[in-house]
Amino acid sequence: MRIFTRRAVTLLTLLAAFGAQGASAQSRTARTIRVESTAIGSPITVAVLTPVEYDATTRGYPVVYLLHGGTQNHTAFPARTWFTRDASERHMIVVMPYLQQLLFAARNDQPAPIEDFLGRELPGYIDSHYRTVTDRRGRAIAGISMGGYGATLLGLKRPDVFGAVGAVSAALSTGRRPGDVTNLIATLSPEMAPYFFIACGVADGVLPASRELATQLRGRQIRAELREVPGGHDWSVWDSQVKEFFDVLGKLPGWAPTP
Repeated sequence: MRIFTRRAVTLLTLLAAFGAQGASAQSRTARTIRVESTAIGSPITVAVLTPVEYDATTRGYPVVYLLHGGTQNHTAFPARTWFTRDASERHMIVVMPYLQQLLFAARNDQPAPIEDFLGRELPGYIDSHYRTVTDRRGRAIAGISMGGYGATLLGLKRPDVFGAVGAVSAALSTGRRPGDVTNLIATLSPEMAPYFFIACGVADGVLPASRELATQLRGRQIRAELREVPGGHDWSVWDSQVKEFFDVLGKLPGWAPTP
C-alpha cells in the first residue's frame, strides 16, 4: 500500500508539472486579432503576445508596438526561435500589426495612414481590451527596416503617446524621409521627446542615416543611444538588437507593471 501511494503521489506530481508546462507554453503563443481602422479603411491583422503570467494576475502591463520590415508581416517576430519565450517572460505586452508598405506613404498631401492608426487607433484598442500601463512611459514603439522608419516617425510625431523608440536598421534615407525627419526633430521639445534607441549593422547601407538621426537628436538635447554592431540589413542584427532594446526598456523609468 505504501508503494502504491508513493507511486500515485509521484504520478500526480508529474501530471501537475506537465499541466503547468502546457499552460505556460500556451500563454507564450501570440494571439492574432483583427482591429478596425478608419484611418486605413479596412481591418488590420495584429499579433498580440501577453506575458506568461497575464491570465493569473490583475496587473497592468507596459506595451511595446513592434513593427516588421517591408517584405514581412505580423508573423515576422513570432517566427524567430528566441522571440516568443523571451518576450513573454519580460512582463510586457508586445503588439505586432501587419502594415503593408503603401500605408507608410503620404496621400494627397495627407499624413501616411499608419500615423493615425499607430498613434491613436491601435493604442486606444489595446488599452481598452487589455490591462495596460496607459502612461506614455509605459508605451514604446520599435521596428526593423521599414518598421524602424515607422517607429521613428511615430516617436517624433506622437511623443505624448510613446515614451521610447527603437529604430533598428531604420529605412530613413529614401524619398521624403530625411527631410521629414529633420523637420520633425527641429520642432520637437526635448522635455517631451521620447528616448531613442538606434541600432544598425556596420555593413548596412542605412548606417549613415542612423548616424545622422542620432546626431540630430543629440543636437536638440534629446536622449539618443546609437549602437553600431557587426552585420548588414538582416536578422543577424535584428535579433540581437531587438533583444537589446527590450533590455533597455526594462531599465527606463515607468517601464514596469502596475501593482
